[in-house]
Amino acid sequence: MKFAIGRSRFAVLLLPALVAPLAVLTVVSTASASEGARLPDGIYQVLRKNADARALEPLSEGEEIRLDDGKLLEPNVPLMQDPPRYIAVSKKSYVPIVLNSEPIKNTDRVYKTRLLLQLAPEQIVPLEKFTRKNVGKQVAIVIGDRVVTVHKVREPIVGGRLQITRCTDNGCDVLFTELKNDVAGGEAAHAK
Repeated sequence: MKFAIGRSRFAVLLLPALVAPLAVLTVVSTASASEGARLPDGIYQVLRKNADARALEPLSEGEEIRLDDGKLLEPNVPLMQDPPRYIAVSKKSYVPIVLNSEPIKNTDRVYKTRLLLQLAPEQIVPLEKFTRKNVGKQVAIVIGDRVVTVHKVREPIVGGRLQITRCTDNGCDVLFTELKNDVAGGEAAHAK
């Protein structure tokens, strides 16, 4: 399935959240990649970044370049677009997004829409190990083969609970639909 983000924007913030467990669901997008092979939805280690994609080459085995163009994020400065940058991520050092249940959509204290995600039990320890190993480093959250955001890991994520927050326009609605469509597509749609 292909989908357009348009002017919708959203940011991802990894924080604890409470989500009731349901059946284990694998989330893998079917959007096609603009460069290289399609990346499964996941949290990836960022190896390098630069405004020029050519500066990230040559790529080693297991590396992919993706554009972090800011179109999926709120700008750091209101009304000003963040400058685009390219990132090299490791397909060898990432945690796939495997959900224990469908995302839950609600609002936070300032009435901004947010999504609550609970990783499947078998992904909780890998996420904790991955974030523990990458404390102080940057990781990219990729959904639909697009960089949603890049964050510095401040501390290990324990418990496998994530929040996607600070959505603008219909950003959380678009992401919610993408994740639900991935889930609703059946087992064949989730094969890697």
